[in-house]
Amino acid sequence: MNLIPLSVILQFFAPYWNSLGLPILEAADVAGKLIPLMEAIIPGIRYLGEGGENIKALTDAMDRLKATRAGIMDEINIAEREGKRRTPEIDNWFKRVEAEVGEEAKMKEPCRKRKRVLGVPLNWVSSYKDGQRVRKKAKVADELGNEASSIVTTRRLPPSSVQEMPTIPRMVGIESYKNEVLLHLANDGLRIIAIRGMGGVGKTTLLREVNNCFLPGSERSLEFDHVIWMVASEECTLEKLQKGIAQKLGVDLEAHKQPPNSVLFRNLKNKNFLLLLDELWRGYELEDVGIPRPGTGGNPYKRKVILTTRLQNVCRKMSADVEIKMNCLGRPEALDLFKFHVGEQTLNSHPDIIDLAGVVAEECRGLPLALKTIGSAMRDRREPEHWRHVIELLKDSKHAEIQEMEILPEEGEDRDMFRVLKLSYDNLRDDMTRQCFLSCCLWPEGCLIDKAELIECWMGLGLIDESNGNLLWGHDHIRILEEACLLEPSADKERVRMHDVIRDLGLWIASDCGRKKNKWLVQAGVGLREATDVKQKWIGAEGVERISLMRNHIEIMPQHLPNRPNLKVLMLQMNSYLTRIPPDLFQCMPSLTYLDLSYTALEELPKEIGMLVHLQYLNLSQTCITELPKELACLKELKYLLLRHIGLLRIPRGGISNLYKLRQLDLFGTEYEVLEVEGTGCGNEEYTASLGELEELNSKVMSLTNLGIMVNGVRTLQILSRLDNIVSRYLEMWSTCKLASIRLAPSIVKAQLGSLKMLKSLKKLKIDFDHLVELEVDGEDQDRDMGWQLPDLKELHLRDLFQLKVVKWTRVSISDFLPQLRSVAIYYCLELENANWVLLLPQLESLQIVFCPKMRQVIDDSVGSNFGAFRCLRILFLFRLGCLTSICDQTISFPSLEVIEIDHCDELKQLPVKIMGRNLREIRGCEGWWQSLQWQDENVKASLLPCFRRSLI
Repeated sequence: MNLIPLSVILQFFAPYWNSLGLPILEAADVAGKLIPLMEAIIPGIRYLGEGGENIKALTDAMDRLKATRAGIMDEINIAEREGKRRTPEIDNWFKRVEAEVGEEAKMKEPCRKRKRVLGVPLNWVSSYKDGQRVRKKAKVADELGNEASSIVTTRRLPPSSVQEMPTIPRMVGIESYKNEVLLHLANDGLRIIAIRGMGGVGKTTLLREVNNCFLPGSERSLEFDHVIWMVASEECTLEKLQKGIAQKLGVDLEAHKQPPNSVLFRNLKNKNFLLLLDELWRGYELEDVGIPRPGTGGNPYKRKVILTTRLQNVCRKMSADVEIKMNCLGRPEALDLFKFHVGEQTLNSHPDIIDLAGVVAEECRGLPLALKTIGSAMRDRREPEHWRHVIELLKDSKHAEIQEMEILPEEGEDRDMFRVLKLSYDNLRDDMTRQCFLSCCLWPEGCLIDKAELIECWMGLGLIDESNGNLLWGHDHIRILEEACLLEPSADKERVRMHDVIRDLGLWIASDCGRKKNKWLVQAGVGLREATDVKQKWIGAEGVERISLMRNHIEIMPQHLPNRPNLKVLMLQMNSYLTRIPPDLFQCMPSLTYLDLSYTALEELPKEIGMLVHLQYLNLSQTCITELPKELACLKELKYLLLRHIGLLRIPRGGISNLYKLRQLDLFGTEYEVLEVEGTGCGNEEYTASLGELEELNSKVMSLTNLGIMVNGVRTLQILSRLDNIVSRYLEMWSTCKLASIRLAPSIVKAQLGSLKMLKSLKKLKIDFDHLVELEVDGEDQDRDMGWQLPDLKELHLRDLFQLKVVKWTRVSISDFLPQLRSVAIYYCLELENANWVLLLPQLESLQIVFCPKMRQVIDDSVGSNFGAFRCLRILFLFRLGCLTSICDQTISFPSLEVIEIDHCDELKQLPVKIMGRNLREIRGCEGWWQSLQWQDENVKASLLPCFRRSLI
């Protein structure tokens, strides 16, 4: 009801009042006296107006509120299909709206039933109150509707909010601790939980079990937005910790101008998170890290921190609300765990062993890591005499206080434990395997070590020879160390990791069990940057034999370092900022045999390198060096020279040919030319002439068993094939000549190269022919040669074959020709429409196809229907395949697939039905592509959603 202002009414009636002869009043006088009074009364009169108007006002407000609610519900439904979830704030808003809607009907009914005469309510008081309530309720409804615009309705669930952690098959004594931790997590008053105990007691195992309680699909999967696992080891700096947390959150710290702690704080302040800090050696201020402190600010978010540590003072510094002390296992549990790792076959191999096993388990004092490690070491020991000898060794090692140990210095705690753990080392099959184990300690703590890199190191150290079976021997040593629990395999099976305690054990052994602490200087991956810091470490390592400074940030090695006459190994690889080596560095290490400068920014190798006359291993791969000094020829003892992926490298005449002890020369990915006086352009003639160095070397060496090299065309290949004392293992063939077709057949290869010997040794082959249209492999049935195969080839790269349309296999079985091929990479084959032949590779584990814009199917339907599976394929990577509509026929299965990454393949709308195997861990791709996928069964998409990870490409 619209009311006319009182002042207007008075001004209208004032003339009539005066015309009646009544006392003359000015409208202003009346207004001045009555308006304040009337204006206080009139607003309430509206509540006495027509009940329908009041009800209409409420109905309109409620309709607006319901429409807002419906719109928000539609948005939430769409968001939930995209993997988001509604926020607690919007849930609370919905409850309040529901309450207001329920009140609406109750308020309307009394207004309608009020009796009126000529529109005037008979009961003015009740009508006044009803109208007042209705109008106020309408106002509340409008305020609720307006409030919705400021509420965050949904929150995206991070695709990798929880990282699944590997667990051990037999978890003795862990369950009760896990239940205790979960109980504390449910207590809102306990915010920081500390798990304390000695090394090897099972703290990390417990933390992994807690972590896995929150995996996608579990009962507690929605409890936290982020479950962040971080290893905060002894060498972990604040910067490393921040970078690690940022990586888990998908945050690029370098892209922000603010301090790292501010960036992390902003990303976590409105999140429910659980931070798991494993192996903490010092306390951190959470604010310095960027972690919102749990239980502050009166916020509604659930913030929890769980840490593990050996040191009680860390618990205090972290202001832990509760401390869980993990003790060693009791006798029954310890014996159960020990027997599990020894194995029933050994325990039952002799009547005395079962009792002797109980004595050995008792000597371990219930330490789970010792029980596991020693139990595994005794797994194949079936003679009672050996067990009795081990018992005597254990009793002499004086570690009886381990179980009762509280807060002792680190050395005191570790010393007795190491004597227990050292049994695994002592029981390795030979000294060579023991030395292989110790060399793993040269890598940074917690570092994943590539198996091929590790084996190459062992060769350079002279631990395994350079014979044809060196890789097999190397993998055998790795297997032995894994079985002894001295190395841990990675998820991708290509790398290994040392447990921190085991690494400390190795360094302790390398220092003659603590008697010669400076024997090895290992400062790998600790953040060294300044030359002064490097110099200080160097000066303090008198008598040092091995130095590892790999994976730091060193820019320049210091000058005028003191002599280290006993130094034999220097590892500087992966210092990506290292640009300069001072000439006098090589003068202070006359006994050096092993030097690794790979993956640095070095532009020049000092000529003083020639002073290292005992050097046997030199790795300059992935550096910026453009020319080798002529003094390289002085390294007469050199056996391993690695020059991979350098670009164009100039080598002085005689620089290689005089190294007659070479066993491995790897120039894979490097174009090189030999200099007479000054270098010239690397054309075909110069490149072929450069192979003259190898021909001369061939006449001097006994046997160069590993050659990695780029060859330009058939002519240079012919030269290589004539080198009887040089075995090519890593070969890159490239040519810019307009050769449209290549047919590989036994008769042709024999005619060109003289024999098929060269095929037998290849392990990695890269083909780069710009104009090749057709590549055919022909077995020539009429003259079958049993040697027509690449028996050891593990990697095949087809790159920059811009015109290639067809790869044909004629009269030959692919599985026979490439029986061991593990990895295929197809890059920039612009005309290629499929890769059907890869389905027939029996051992294929990794397939990468990049920038093949005409490829419509990886495997044609016609081919796929005849073959059942990619039996061994673990990794599938497809990138920039603009026309790709299908990977393969729906009948093909992927039983071993672990990771599939698909980027910029916008036409691919369906994944193979059988792609979801039991081993599938990750599907990587962009969010838009994932949402555009079409599914025959939405349940399949739901089951795969936990595997999806947003690609960073």
